[in-house]
Amino acid sequence: MKRYDIIISGGGMIGSITAVAASKAGFSVLLIEANQFKPIHEGATRDLRVSAISWSNIRYLKSMNIFSNLLESRIQAYSKMQVWDNRSTGEINFEADYSQQKCLGYLMENNNLIQASWKTLEGSGNCDVLEQSQIKYIENTGSQIRIELKNGIQYKSKLLIGAEGRNSFVRQYANIKTTEYNYNQRGVVAYITLENAPSETALQAFNNGGPIGILPIDNKLFSIVWSVPEDKCDQILECSEDKFEQSLKSEIGKDFGPIKLISPRAAFPLTQLYAEKYFDKRIVLCGDSAHGVHPLAGQGVNLGIGDIQLLMKVLNKDTLKDDDLLNNALRKYQRRRVSKVKETSEMMSLLHHLFKNDNHIKKPLRNLALNFIDNIPLKKWFINQAGS
Repeated sequence: MKRYDIIISGGGMIGSITAVAASKAGFSVLLIEANQFKPIHEGATRDLRVSAISWSNIRYLKSMNIFSNLLESRIQAYSKMQVWDNRSTGEINFEADYSQQKCLGYLMENNNLIQASWKTLEGSGNCDVLEQSQIKYIENTGSQIRIELKNGIQYKSKLLIGAEGRNSFVRQYANIKTTEYNYNQRGVVAYITLENAPSETALQAFNNGGPIGILPIDNKLFSIVWSVPEDKCDQILECSEDKFEQSLKSEIGKDFGPIKLISPRAAFPLTQLYAEKYFDKRIVLCGDSAHGVHPLAGQGVNLGIGDIQLLMKVLNKDTLKDDDLLNNALRKYQRRRVSKVKETSEMMSLLHHLFKNDNHIKKPLRNLALNFIDNIPLKKWFINQAGS
């Protein structure tokens, strides 16, 4: 039975980045992914799911050589953000602090980040990768982990990391409960062209049904994430292109020239999720396996990368060998990440509730809130969170 320092379940964005980080830290790693890895090329159809990666996390990806393996033609820096409420005069404008950073962050398709991480792993001598494989059984004695795959093959490790996403098998097997809040919305994603939008600027408009994010991808190409009430989502997905473009123009509320839909449309449910704890003995959770936030400011992936950075700081070879040392390290990881995730998630949820409904109490509060944020040091918090 082959042994590893760390086994990672889930080879998506967070799982694959974790594998790179753990490998570079000197751990022997086994990465297990349920699906077959599909490399992308320059002319491939674009992934409808796009992430905004903060400048600080871009620096982290660069330090691990992941950034250099991204398809350069399919990433886009953004240096500014414009946020406005279509039912008031409230508006915020963000701009990168160029004395400390080159931009606010980069926008990229999720599968571009995944393929870059997998490509980085190819040069690693201490990470094995299993595709089209899934864990069937986990034994977590407190001193070691033993897993059995669905094909019957078994492996042992000192730590098992669950990074499969919100429906994490590892989390469920460890019987770690979650608290979930349903926003009763779905995020509609698609690509559009805008003729006259400002360059390198991420746009976000608040409306009665929910916010819409318009993210610059390439020249006049933009990715949208449109938060739509559950009962209206199907008609948005199924209406004609002309009707969709007209509705979109109304939701944006500013004139950026003609809008053209140039991709299929898809939707995903919007929920807030908290795991009651981030570890159990020698099992630890990262990314969406541990937490899920409203995509209001593109926080999900960045919070997951934050998990990875801290986890790699608290772990070392000696820690993995000692039950008490590992328990103390994972407690530190849990305490710090729960605090950070809670801060970000609750702020996003507060903004969601403040801007969702158009009533006589919330309307002046929205106007006051945006203008207040735009003129005080609290704005710095939002700048740090913008795509971070």
